[in-house]
Amino acid sequence: MSINFQNFNLNYITPASGIAGCLVIAFGLFASASHYTRSMAYSPQNHFISELGLATASEYSYVFNICLGVGGVLLMMFTNGLGIYLRKNPVAWYASYIGIGATLSFSAIGYFTADSWTAHRNAAMVFFSGAMISIVLFSYCIWQNKQRKMHHSISVQGFIIAFIFLIVLVWPKELLTQSVEDPANFIRPELWGLTVLEWSYCFMIGSWILTVSGDMIYILSKKETDITTR
Repeated sequence: MSINFQNFNLNYITPASGIAGCLVIAFGLFASASHYTRSMAYSPQNHFISELGLATASEYSYVFNICLGVGGVLLMMFTNGLGIYLRKNPVAWYASYIGIGATLSFSAIGYFTADSWTAHRNAAMVFFSGAMISIVLFSYCIWQNKQRKMHHSISVQGFIIAFIFLIVLVWPKELLTQSVEDPANFIRPELWGLTVLEWSYCFMIGSWILTVSGDMIYILSKKETDITTR
């Protein structure tokens, strides 16, 4: 039995990579969080995502870090493919280049864990800022690109991501500094606004990727259906 790739649309690789990347990362998050070993149970309301990558905090930290590396590569494929898909708008190329840099930094977060604080912080900053810029530029392209007919709600999601990023920038960081510089005397609050914002930011990025991927699959399948019914 042979597989016929003659009519295979390469554009499907882009949404498939986006969905697969989100699923791999979600698996790593769940695996590490469910095997958290510190006295206080892991919760997004007062724990940073990067704490899941610490070997001293979770038995499955290595799973989390591997998933970040693999997930970053898959999201790089998604970012590159989306730039090609929206290629008629030159802004899409800038969005793609910045996005590739952001996804590479995302993979680096899994290698430079929070134990190596300076390298980890730099990789995280490049990812967070690069992802925001890339998504905003892509969202602008999607808003302007009538030919591809992608849903405008995707652009709204992108602008919300930028808004959350700005809130994170101005949010007080005193508790974070204390947790890094004096962990022995650090008292973790029951509700930590900065960790909630980080989780919200990453959740919105993931939902944006999944929405874009789902919309692309819908548009491509509808186009193929229209062609076959003519």
